[in-house]
Amino acid sequence: MKLKDIPYYAKFIFKTADNETCFSTTDFEMIKFIVDAHSDETINKLKIGQKIQFQPIEDNPDIYKVSDISIRHLYDDTETMSFGFDKEDCNINQGDRKEWLFSLLIKLDKI
Repeated sequence: MKLKDIPYYAKFIFKTADNETCFSTTDFEMIKFIVDAHSDETINKLKIGQKIQFQPIEDNPDIYKVSDISIRHLYDDTETMSFGFDKEDCNINQGDRKEWLFSLLIKLDKI
């Protein structure tokens, strides 16, 4: 089964401390726009210290270094995530909105 066909997914939130850059998605198809800064290949893993860029690079040439990764919202009921406000999330989410099982907060430092 393709990930795009699964009704639930993880929420990825990429953001800088100053909120200048914020990219949030529950759509696996949007992950292909995040590339490794050295190889220019779509990411298939994340680790602290990794350098990434957001495509199209012509519109966003900045390079970001992953400074922290947090797994959040580990609840037994997905309805819990639909209430309240998440101050760590972006104002706008990219791609198709799906229900999500947990969130990954990836903090970035602009290089």
